[in-house]
Amino acid sequence: MTSSSEQYRPRLTLRFGITGHRPPRLDLAHSDTIRTACSEIFNVARGSLVTLHSAHRSVFSDNTPEVKLVTSLAEGADVLAAEAALATGNAIAACLPFPQDVYAKDFGAEEWARTEKMLAAADTVMSIDDHSQGETAAYEAAGRVVLAQSDILIAIWDGEAARGRGGTTQVIAEAVALHQPVIHIDAKGEKPPELLWSGLHEAVPDRPSLDGVKRADARLALPHLIEALCAPPDGEDADELASFISPRHSKPKTSLGWPLLLAATGAKSWSKISTRAPTANDSARWLKPHTEPFADQGRYGQRLNGSMLCRFGRADAQANDFALRFRSSFVTNFAMAGLAVFLALLGLLIPEAKKLLIALELLVILLIIANTRFANRQNLHRCWLDRRHLAERLRLLAMASPLGRLSLRDVEDGTTHPGWVSWYARASARELGLVRATFDRGYLEKVRGVMLSLIDEQLGYHKRNAHSMHHANHQLHRAGDLLFIGTIVACVTYLAISFGFGKVGDIFGMSGTALVTFVTALFPALAAALYGIRMQGDFAATGERSAAISSQLGKLRNALEADPLSFDRLAERSRRLGEIMLSEVQQWHLHYETRPMSLPG
Repeated sequence: MTSSSEQYRPRLTLRFGITGHRPPRLDLAHSDTIRTACSEIFNVARGSLVTLHSAHRSVFSDNTPEVKLVTSLAEGADVLAAEAALATGNAIAACLPFPQDVYAKDFGAEEWARTEKMLAAADTVMSIDDHSQGETAAYEAAGRVVLAQSDILIAIWDGEAARGRGGTTQVIAEAVALHQPVIHIDAKGEKPPELLWSGLHEAVPDRPSLDGVKRADARLALPHLIEALCAPPDGEDADELASFISPRHSKPKTSLGWPLLLAATGAKSWSKISTRAPTANDSARWLKPHTEPFADQGRYGQRLNGSMLCRFGRADAQANDFALRFRSSFVTNFAMAGLAVFLALLGLLIPEAKKLLIALELLVILLIIANTRFANRQNLHRCWLDRRHLAERLRLLAMASPLGRLSLRDVEDGTTHPGWVSWYARASARELGLVRATFDRGYLEKVRGVMLSLIDEQLGYHKRNAHSMHHANHQLHRAGDLLFIGTIVACVTYLAISFGFGKVGDIFGMSGTALVTFVTALFPALAAALYGIRMQGDFAATGERSAAISSQLGKLRNALEADPLSFDRLAERSRRLGEIMLSEVQQWHLHYETRPMSLPG
């Protein structure tokens, strides 16, 4: 598997969807006006992308920027927009509600010949062969795939209310509610194109409505909209993005603190601990069994098993590496803090070595400061969480995209870290595009099998993680308790001897009083260090989260196996799988963004 820098730099892509009326509601006398309006939109979009590409050559691949139209190629609006896209040198991807031979029955001979011409020109054709809920449901399903595949929805609409389920007005309302920009082209040819988008509001509403959403002149607003959707982030996020896509990729670092802690507590056996995170190739190999079944699905399959696999491998490997380094850093800090107390107190027992012990204590304290500054300068906790978030987004994209779900406008960033991660995940999704497949029983069985395989893998991981985290937490808690019990025993023993015999003599040739002082000061300090490790490592909560996720995944697996095989049901289960898997990343953010590396104390 190649790991050239081109694999990590996404192709600059913008995806349009189309919805609109069919004759007779669409008066074909306005065809030229509508086609011209669509052509203007595509030309502005291409020009904006070329400008963006020129300004950010280090971020995007060297491939020419791509404007793509996702369309169901229904008679009327869909075909007019497709003709405009092809005439302006852009690509189209077809998402059909039925297989072609069935879909043809909805058309007259002349109209189908026109649609067939568009199908031949499309670089991808996806069709739904699942009619269990009727024709209207099939059209709705295709419309939702178009929404999930597009950044901007072009709506050739007469502005009137819906006249039935799954119509143009309903699709537009769904897009607006999902914060998806909609360019309204008047089906009557009387008004200029208008942009409907929640992003035009000063305070973006949680659930915008078609009646209340703000509007703007599309011809003036489109370049700014494309900039908002496609331009890479700036500031610190730009630096993080540049670091991730850099052709120079450092090998995982050796880290001892965390692996040794897990082994010492019995959370992992000594033979299974590793002081280095797996490589990017290792991570990619773990995901490959879930992507390889789709390798024969046209360009989509090639991208999924090529650049997407490479990007996931790098994100996952870097997340594991930064997590190991961050955790090892705070474990090392608390361990060295305990060592510093030990060295300070040892002077009570070996006074002749006091100078050497003070020097060693000073060295340990300086090492703690240096370790903390290095971890913060490297921003280990944010790098870990960002890359874990990205890895999970890409993993879920690999699971959702075989069902046509790119979810380019899903609004999840209110609870996760916005910025370069979301931008990069969406740029990768745009490039991945629409799967070439017929959603028949055989294909849906394949998708379900891959989903079950991923759930089984995640179930195994979370069960193991819940057990190891609970075990480590219990052992650390137990060790802390024993240290306090030891302190109590030493204090009681000293008092009993003092009151019973009047004087505490020497023990092993050392002052009994000094030895008791050593023990009663050291043990609580070590217990506090163990408590600090437990709190910083969040062992108990991590174990509980993994147990909860394991339970949720188990229920989802049972439901998935019991479900009748259908496209809609699989799409819903896929969405739920994404919610479950991203919930852990959100919890990590909430915990660690408030607990960066700091000096123990």
